[in-house]
This record gives sequence, C-alpha cells and structure tokens, in this order.
Amino acid sequence: MSPPARRAVLLYVLAAFVLAPFGPASCNRSRTSLKPPPPPKTIVRVSNGDYLDAVIYVVHQGHSVRLGTATSNTTTIFVIPSQLIFGSTPLSFVIDPIGSPRRQSSGQVVVDPGDALELQLTGGRVMIGKRPS
Repeated sequence: MSPPARRAVLLYVLAAFVLAPFGPASCNRSRTSLKPPPPPKTIVRVSNGDYLDAVIYVVHQGHSVRLGTATSNTTTIFVIPSQLIFGSTPLSFVIDPIGSPRRQSSGQVVVDPGDALELQLTGGRVMIGKRPS
C-alpha cells in the first residue's frame, strides 16, 4: 500500500473513533429521557359486608373487565386498568356474588385518573362514591 493510501485509511479510522460518540447510539439516549410520567393509579376500595364473596367487574362502554374477588366481611382494594380511563370517564361496576344467581350493578360514576372510589356492599345493596382526597 502506498503512503498516501495508508494516510487515507488512517484518517478514516481516526475519524471513526472521533465521531463514534456522536453516532446513532447517542441520539437514542436523549429520547428516553422524554418519556411521559406514568398515569396516576385509579383505585376502587370494596367493603364487602355481605356473607358471600363477590367477583367485581368494571364496565366501560359495554366491555367488562374482571378486577378480582372481594372476600366477605373484608375490605379489598383494586386498581382500575389505566387503559379504561381517558380523562373523565363514565364507569360502572358489576358485583357477582359467588353462589348466588343475582348480579348487581353500581350504576354509572364519572371517574378521573387518580380518583379513589368507595364501593360498599351491605344487605344486598350497592353504594358507590368517591373518597375525599
């Protein structure tokens, strides 16, 4: 290889080492710091004063999502999936007591991200409301 060709190869190698920190990998790092903060958790606190355990569903636009089981005579906290809440969103809850043919609904309540709801099951009645912050 001739001396001018060696100099050209050496310049290319040097340029690669000097410019490597400014390559595509460095551009990726700046994008990760721009992630939006996670949405606040929206919870429903179920106080089940009935004798039967109950399966709790949240209903949004006709689609129901199972939250879990509320054990009898206890209080259980469920997190409402964040993909169901877009700003102020009307939701309702369906209560399905295990071992009973009757299903109950809470009726609609408007929920905002980060709200804390209180769902009370007593004497076969369902009451829902927002907890004070």
